[in-house]
Amino acid sequence: MAADFTFKDYAVLAAGSLTVLLVPSALMLGIARLWPLGFLPSLKIGQALGALSSAAGLALTCWAVYELMHTGRGGPAVLGPVRLMPQSRCLVTGGPYSLCRNPMHLGLFLFYLGLSCAINSLFSLIIPAVTLITSWAVAVWVDEPRLKQDFAGEYEEWALRVPRFWPKFGRLR
Repeated sequence: MAADFTFKDYAVLAAGSLTVLLVPSALMLGIARLWPLGFLPSLKIGQALGALSSAAGLALTCWAVYELMHTGRGGPAVLGPVRLMPQSRCLVTGGPYSLCRNPMHLGLFLFYLGLSCAINSLFSLIIPAVTLITSWAVAVWVDEPRLKQDFAGEYEEWALRVPRFWPKFGRLR
């Protein structure tokens, strides 16, 4: 379980998490400063919506990483042939993965969308949009082929039951 991970694995996880959260967030703040055009009627509404969306996204992402590491015994720092952490040893279908097949991607999208709302910046919405498009591409062209190869029948059954991105909330296991 978690004991299978080395100090290097946890360092990669920490550095990657900070990079994925802070770099796009700083970029969004810069965009908002350069092109200050709002899209919500008031800053208070934006801050409330933003706080809810960002908190939900961050919680979903953290929960998904936890499940991947503890149930799947692999890490999120694997992208095709690039393996900065151990690859999952078993298919994770419980917890957030029972709601949608890509909860980390969805969580990051919600986090960035929330930040766009909180800073009320129309042009900063480019970051959640790019995140959504990139997440879809990675899921379809990188993650799914590997999961089909490694977990054949189990993956196919899970994919029929659980949507790729948009959760079905009555399915939490």
